[in-house]
Amino acid sequence: MTRVSIRGNPVRKSTDVIECILFDSDGTLVDSEPLSFQVLAGMFSAHGIDLDPEALHLDYRGWKMGEVMDLLFRQQGRELPDGFEQAFREQQMLDFDTALQPIPGVAELLATLDLPMAVVTSGPMPKVRKALKITGLDSHFDDNIYSAYEVGVFKPDPGIYRHAADDMGYDISRCLAVEDSPIGLEAAATCGAVPVFLNRYGDSIKYNNVIEIKRMSELSQVIDNQ
Repeated sequence: MTRVSIRGNPVRKSTDVIECILFDSDGTLVDSEPLSFQVLAGMFSAHGIDLDPEALHLDYRGWKMGEVMDLLFRQQGRELPDGFEQAFREQQMLDFDTALQPIPGVAELLATLDLPMAVVTSGPMPKVRKALKITGLDSHFDDNIYSAYEVGVFKPDPGIYRHAADDMGYDISRCLAVEDSPIGLEAAATCGAVPVFLNRYGDSIKYNNVIEIKRMSELSQVIDNQ
């Protein structure tokens, strides 16, 4: 049974067709965020601060991880310790090596798509490349990976999606932008692309132009309907 839900009626010219798909990475292509927040909670525990990794995941999906660390320490009246983020990145990569998986349905979906595709992420490039390689998704994107750390624009700023579309050579209005977090959705819904929201956690959606899906396998129907 399909679960595709279109909110509102995005205005599109009859000649418009989807020519390119822009995917978020964490939580959209790879199931990295639960692992990352488990690592983060463990490191905070070593500093005497107890945090629930599941609550962190729900509260901070899509955030820049360095900002999450800084905020959580400041909430405790403390400064982010020197070397903390680097130590986190190293442990995160070790956990990725042993436990990272693609989001269910993603590998099968990508194998059926024949449109140009790119990854548009707020994550660091080394992490994103490794995540894609570990999960076997890297061959679908080649060098079409756009990291906010290199572009200099972080979600929810829509500029990172516009940059990716322009660099790929496509009008942003002819691109799908696929996201899974509220912060990412803000960028996708305001950049001029057709925004698709993989709503795995029942988030409320404040934008009227969003196509909502519950499973990645439903994206094929979205493309067929455009």
